[in-house]
Amino acid sequence: MVISIFAARQPAPARPLTLEQIRQRLYLALADCKDMSAQRAIYRINLAATPEELWLLRCDLHQCIARVHSESEATRRINDLRDAFEGWVPARQLTPI
Repeated sequence: MVISIFAARQPAPARPLTLEQIRQRLYLALADCKDMSAQRAIYRINLAATPEELWLLRCDLHQCIARVHSESEATRRINDLRDAFEGWVPARQLTPI
């Protein structure tokens, strides 16, 4: 029995996004939010030193987006950010809200 080493190969795991790439995703989620709370959230995004710190800002972003749009739109946008944190945040925490 011959086993090919190519058949047994697993695809390489995707590299996690960089801190700056995650920041950009958060900025895009807030792009159409211009009030003072959005400006505070952007300031906190700028100060975050780790992806984990950015992950903890989800609630602030949700509130900003919900004020401008709706809670369902805020939830959709926050859930769309989950993949940006893969490899940085434990998978069990990446559940949708």
